[in-house]
This record gives sequence, C-alpha cells and structure tokens, in this order.
Amino acid sequence: IYFTADVRGTVPLYNIDVATRHVKEVVNPRTTDVFTIAPDGKTIALVSRAVGTPRDLWHVHSDGSAMKRLSFFNKPVEDAVDIRPAEEIWISSPTGAKIQTFIVKPHDFDPSKKYPLILNVHGGPQSQWSDGFRGDWQVYPGSGYIVAFPNPHGSTGFGQQFTAEISKDWTGEVYQDVMAVADSLEKIPWVDRERIGAMG
Repeated sequence: IYFTADVRGTVPLYNIDVATRHVKEVVNPRTTDVFTIAPDGKTIALVSRAVGTPRDLWHVHSDGSAMKRLSFFNKPVEDAVDIRPAEEIWISSPTGAKIQTFIVKPHDFDPSKKYPLILNVHGGPQSQWSDGFRGDWQVYPGSGYIVAFPNPHGSTGFGQQFTAEISKDWTGEVYQDVMAVADSLEKIPWVDRERIGAMG
C-alpha cells in the first residue's frame, strides 16, 4: 500500500508492507500532490513541487530510485522568473519545542540591506506549511519582502501530540511559538524590525 503523509514540512511518498506492517519512505520530492502506481507495480508517476520548483509530472521506480522529470509545463516560467527557494530554520520556543520555519528571501537579496518581513501564520489550525510551490510565497518576495512560514503547535507532521495540543488552547502554546519566531527573526541583521507584519 502506498500513501502520502505530512512529515516535518514535507509530504513524502511511503509504502507499507501489509504482512510485516513495515513502513518505508519511497521518495521525498518535498511535496507529493498526487501519484499513481503502474500496473506492474515497478514504477510510479507522481506530481510534485517544492517552494522553488512549480508542479510537474515525475517518474520514479517503486524503490525510490531513478526519479526523472517527465513534463515541462512550467519551464518557460522557471526560465523567465527568479523563483525563490525556501530556507529552513528551527527556532527555540518557551514551550520547549523547536519550531520549523521556512524563509523565502526577496529577489536580488543583499544581506547588507534590511528588508520588511511578513510572518504568515497557517490556518487549519491542524495543518502544516510544507515545502511546496505557492504563488504567495513568490509574490511577496517579488515585491521586496522576506516571508516566514512557521509550523507552531497544532501543525501536522510533528507527531499527533504536537498537533492535538492546540485543541482548546487556541492562544496558548501556539501563540508562544509564533511570538518566539517573530522575536528571533527580528534579530537577524537583514530584517527591518520596524517593518514586521503578520498575515494568515
């Protein structure tokens, strides 16, 4: 049986041996949107994306080897536009957790300059920001903003307890996590601490 799962800001493809119940990661292209198994079970076609890589169709062997891109629908955009990848950092929170945070820097980023920051808080609330292409993760950097996407308490992909701890605690640990991220990011030299905003 093949399936996808939220795991620490990614969506890998897994399989499980029904007889032994052994779970194995097949491939992690950052975000797997959809997949199908060939009738002979030897190959898999999947649609995947990453923050810096728009969706396209890929082919991979069922053991996870020889992943190959099959479609190039988005190549004209990739060639014409500076699509920014995400950087991943982990920030300590007073809750005791390390909070995964994706950062996308502006086009023509210069570390000697200061940039406004947008802190984007995901909804759900039980969901995750994943390393997957999204228009807003590119539009704001294209306008000169740094954007940060934290996965605080309530996020999926970090164990069921971490996800469930937001239940009946909408403004507790999750708030501490998000504020810890904001406090940490404002200390970075290229972040303009006078121009930080939140969205979600």
